[in-house]
Amino acid sequence: MDNSSVIAGQTLKYLLLTQALVLAPLVLQIPYWLSALALVIMVWRWLLHQGRGFYPGKISRALLAIAVSALLFASFNGRFGMETMVSLLVAGFVLKLTEARSRSHVYLLCFLAYFVIGTQLLFYNQLLGMLYSLSCFAAVTATLLVNQAARGEQGGFKPWRRLTGMLLQAVPIMLVLFLAVPRIGSLWTVPLNNGSGITGLSDSMSPGDMANLMQSDEVAFRASFAGAIPAPQQRYWRALVLDHFDGRRWSQGRLQDVKAGRGSIWQDAAQELEPLGERVEYQVMLEPSSHNWLYSLALAQPSASDIHLSRGFTLFQRRPVSQRKQYSLVSALDFRAQADGLSDWERRSALQLPDTGNLQTRQLARQWSAQAASPQDLVDRFLRYVQSRFHYTLQPPLLGEDSVDEFLLQSQTGFCEHFAGSFVFFMRAAGVPARVVTGYQGGKVNPHEGYLTVRQLDAHAWAEVWLAGRGWMRVDPTAAVAPERIDRGVEFSLDDTDSQLLGNALGRRFALLANWQLHWDAFNYRWHRWVMGYDAQAQQQFLSALLGGNAAWRSTLAIIAAVAVIILLLAIALFWQRRAPVATEVRIYQRLCRTLAGLGLPRGAGEGPHSFARRVAQAHPDLAEDFDHLSQLFERIRFADDQSAAAEFRHLARAFSRKLSRRSPH
Repeated sequence: MDNSSVIAGQTLKYLLLTQALVLAPLVLQIPYWLSALALVIMVWRWLLHQGRGFYPGKISRALLAIAVSALLFASFNGRFGMETMVSLLVAGFVLKLTEARSRSHVYLLCFLAYFVIGTQLLFYNQLLGMLYSLSCFAAVTATLLVNQAARGEQGGFKPWRRLTGMLLQAVPIMLVLFLAVPRIGSLWTVPLNNGSGITGLSDSMSPGDMANLMQSDEVAFRASFAGAIPAPQQRYWRALVLDHFDGRRWSQGRLQDVKAGRGSIWQDAAQELEPLGERVEYQVMLEPSSHNWLYSLALAQPSASDIHLSRGFTLFQRRPVSQRKQYSLVSALDFRAQADGLSDWERRSALQLPDTGNLQTRQLARQWSAQAASPQDLVDRFLRYVQSRFHYTLQPPLLGEDSVDEFLLQSQTGFCEHFAGSFVFFMRAAGVPARVVTGYQGGKVNPHEGYLTVRQLDAHAWAEVWLAGRGWMRVDPTAAVAPERIDRGVEFSLDDTDSQLLGNALGRRFALLANWQLHWDAFNYRWHRWVMGYDAQAQQQFLSALLGGNAAWRSTLAIIAAVAVIILLLAIALFWQRRAPVATEVRIYQRLCRTLAGLGLPRGAGEGPHSFARRVAQAHPDLAEDFDHLSQLFERIRFADDQSAAAEFRHLARAFSRKLSRRSPH
């Protein structure tokens, strides 16, 4: 092998450091043994460069590749999804190092590194992740530059200046391509295989589920409003209607199951829902949830074609939300829903109860129902009952088989799911249609950006009852027991012991840390909204406003014109850089000559400094001594290479220039 084609030590340092930099964010996404293998191979490759060890033969490399493939197959249980593909790419990136001997292998490894950087964005598309990926991109390009430099020059070669110039030249083209090239979906919109690691609401509810969510400070979604943000008491973010109770767990019945696809769409919603009062316009940025339901305030009408309204007037889409999703809504905070009555099957669904269990509650419900003048009186009596006796806590006692009986008549201590579930059971036992609704309540306003952040710890469950002439009406028994939960947030409704269980308890305790988190959250929100959220619709609106229309030919012409202008500017810049540099004393002398030309003494073509100084002295004797001295200094510097005269020349030139400026006609 030609010695000039062998990987130089400087290149190998860059290559190994770059490989470690590129693989670091993926350590948690690929099998741990693969990360360990990568580290071992990188250390081995460096020892090999130091003269210790040997290159494996073809058979050894083949056996290693087979073993790694088998381990990957076992690690992912035979599943071939996105994580598997990323691990395969990483394995190839790592194993290629075992045969890297020449500079051409470095090129191949660098090109592989670009692909691996792209996979980082599948898992880290926050602003910090983007900046880190950009750093990796720069490191890989620097490795290419070092590898490209002549072998004898690599020791002192500094690629960073050239790299910075290349990146700066690429920025304007990148901006044009980002803003104008049609959006076809980015790499990070590719759905991952599973929702592992994602916390959030589930499609069923049993005692303790909501309390567990309180321990998570993760963001569920953010919402920005076109007008004023609704009051906390109006921020009931609807997700699911749970109308089936099996004695322990509330879940979606056949009517409410939003996973049923087209069958879940409520075709007659427009005839049975009547918006009342004020409407609010807002935009929701939903975090990945691995579920297909969306969140909205009160009664929302979907405007996007891929968002549908279910019979429980909740929003959903066909596919699970596997990546961040942004959608716009208009909601009526007050509404009338199915006020004219329920069909027989809807009523049966809203009165469903198990055949057995919770006998004491059933008996009490029938007794109170017989004493109540109306269903509304029954609701009011129940709320007064829990208000006077019950306690709101994240640590309720465990409940047995008859959980509703034990909660309402014995423990009387619970969280929102206890209150909502027991209320609905009681109402159904009394013959009043009712159902459980889950979602989020409240949210925190970010004062630095003016949007609302709703976190997992804002998860909430409430109830709805159907009253003749009024339709479905929201009833929140939790608000009767802990009104601070609704007015100010969950952290203000708990005692000190329970507050320690909330997610991000440390951040809530220290104001400085909490404020820093708000700043960072606002920064990320702007990034996701204006950069990551720049989809086809946003691009169409932007180009339409910029170009006066959204015709395809306008966009095409704009792209061609912008790229042509950028290329022209870059060509001019390159031409300017390639011009022979003009010495400082020459520029100063030429500037003085131009000033004298303005006074009627132009320097002749080919006229030497001495001759010109003599002509200046004849025309302006008062300038003779100064300009003659300047000309002599210029000749010493320029033709005798006497740099000791440079400082005096610059000093006298400034003084002579000021003298000339006083003589210039105004």
